Amino acid sequence: MPASKEYAKRAEKCFRLAAEARSETDRVACLDLAQKWLEAASASPQDETTADHIAKAEKSESERKARTETTQPQSLPGWRERLRRLFR
Repeated sequence: MPASKEYAKRAEKCFRLAAEARSETDRVACLDLAQKWLEAASASPQDETTADHIAKAEKSESERKARTETTQPQSLPGWRERLRRLFR
């Protein structure tokens, strides 16, 4: 499957998780991650899977998470772990 389609599927999962989120922090985190996956999908070659786009999205998400954790209260335990397991 081309990388762009895989990234779009991951973005779709993030949108679904955002709809199910119990807190605003979790919802925003899921929507931010979905945006990164969509950006990776649009930048990805249509016929080639590359780990660079995944690494960029994960790095961006980890930077956003570091900023969020220092400025916002902790969300429900386990939510982020469920999100991480979804994309392993």
